[in-house]
Amino acid sequence: MRINLLAVLLLLAGPVRADEWLVEVERAARGASIPNEAVPEPPKGDFLPFTAQSRLFAADIPVTGWWPVEEEGPDGSVFYLLGPDSPTGAFRSVLSVRSYDRDSSQFADAKKHAELLRKSDDAVSRSATAVRPQRVGSGILARTFEVVETRRLPSEQAPSFPEELHHYVAILPNGEGYYVLRLISSRSDYLDHRDMFVRFLKTFRLLGSR
Repeated sequence: MRINLLAVLLLLAGPVRADEWLVEVERAARGASIPNEAVPEPPKGDFLPFTAQSRLFAADIPVTGWWPVEEEGPDGSVFYLLGPDSPTGAFRSVLSVRSYDRDSSQFADAKKHAELLRKSDDAVSRSATAVRPQRVGSGILARTFEVVETRRLPSEQAPSFPEELHHYVAILPNGEGYYVLRLISSRSDYLDHRDMFVRFLKTFRLLGSR
């Protein structure tokens, strides 16, 4: 399986610098290829039930075109669902899930985290929609919003080129902490992935604590 360089943002370990999450996600994408891995017989239908290796959550994911990857970091497990390349080939769509609690190294409360992700930034032409409440599959009331910004990609190579990115974001409370679910893709094809993100949210269930 060929893994192109990708840039995405559901990986924020709190209010970290943009270049940090970009490098980290690109590294995860490069390491996701598993040579000679047996390919299971595909199930019927467009989606299948999926349980994270960490057993933190379960949700429906697409049967084809998306590749689940989970990494253990200093603040716990981070889940990525790697999707198709952008039309330019410089960016790969990704859905990520990450949990935050008071033991996280750069913890900020959920409201502040949402404000940080939505904060305008002229350097990357960032804009965001208003926050909207939405219930996910487990009945949790989440904060949802969208972000648009422009990044130069690939981040670690020259030459790099500007790419407009779109973020679907959901922040789900979990006790004193919360989960951040984010789907990032090229602005040019973000609508192609909207139904997948909505399906993921509607079927998302918490299974345990970190």
